[in-house]
Amino acid sequence: MDLSTKYLGLSLNNPIVVASCGLTKTVDQIKKCEQAGAGAVVMKSVFEEQIRDADSGIGDSVAMHPEALEYIRAELDMQYGTREYLETIKQAKKSVSIPVIASINCQSSKWWTTYAKQIEAAGADALELNVYVLPFDSEVSGSNLENTYFEILQKVKEDINIPVALKLSPYFTSFANFAEKLDKQGADGLVLFNRFINPEIDIKNITTSTKASFNDPVGFYNSLRWVALLSGKLNLDLAASGNIRTSEDVIKQLLVGASVIQIASVLYKEGLDKIKEMSDGLQAWMKENNFNSIAEFRGKLNQQNNPQDEMFFRAQYVKKLAGVE
Repeated sequence: MDLSTKYLGLSLNNPIVVASCGLTKTVDQIKKCEQAGAGAVVMKSVFEEQIRDADSGIGDSVAMHPEALEYIRAELDMQYGTREYLETIKQAKKSVSIPVIASINCQSSKWWTTYAKQIEAAGADALELNVYVLPFDSEVSGSNLENTYFEILQKVKEDINIPVALKLSPYFTSFANFAEKLDKQGADGLVLFNRFINPEIDIKNITTSTKASFNDPVGFYNSLRWVALLSGKLNLDLAASGNIRTSEDVIKQLLVGASVIQIASVLYKEGLDKIKEMSDGLQAWMKENNFNSIAEFRGKLNQQNNPQDEMFFRAQYVKKLAGVE
């Protein structure tokens, strides 16, 4: 049974990828993911804010004006604050045979390309851009917001040669149009979709906090819909992400055209052995349905190939479709 697949031009033994999370932060953790059967890993994202908090190693004893010293320290923090991350990439590539995909999240456009070049030099197989610009500013139009993504992608693609994927939120006015533009701009893949921490209100103490959204079933079906609608229409690869918890979920995403499936929250809950359980379930289903390879059924039920393609367009109940009034 052939579970191999291609993602971002990389050869994977199977389509189950450990998404960017705390389980892919260190070399030992990445090795454990490989041993558990992962087809690839996406390293935990390095955030610009984290690097700003790092210490560049400049001693306070340097004879320099405090303001000048602070400026240089900040600049060097940003240039060399990724050293630990880069070393992890180097050591991981020596320790595992599966693809290692790096991930970065920046606020300043300058640092996207700086880190991208460093990550490529460290030996990462590909780069995932964890981009999210919260549309809270009423002065910024939707098209201007989209342009931010296009500019980031363009600058990064101009400076590096390894494949680049964008991890996106679904919050765009015309997502199909946006995805097509990213495709034309040279994106090698899209990860659908990112999930975020949400604001929470403590009514007892009258305070605010944050809450993770790891158990959102809507996330799975939102991803399923858009992978189905976009696969076969774009030249790039699609990675499905969001509340994928069983082999059945994996199969569904492959049937609508996903190249790979990214999982994280289920691994926190059930452990890395879940990867083999999903892989075994996928193989059993393929055997039962006489499929020898994933290529034989990938995209079989996407919007282009599915004779009931209106199912993916409907967002509200209709008796004809849903059987309810």
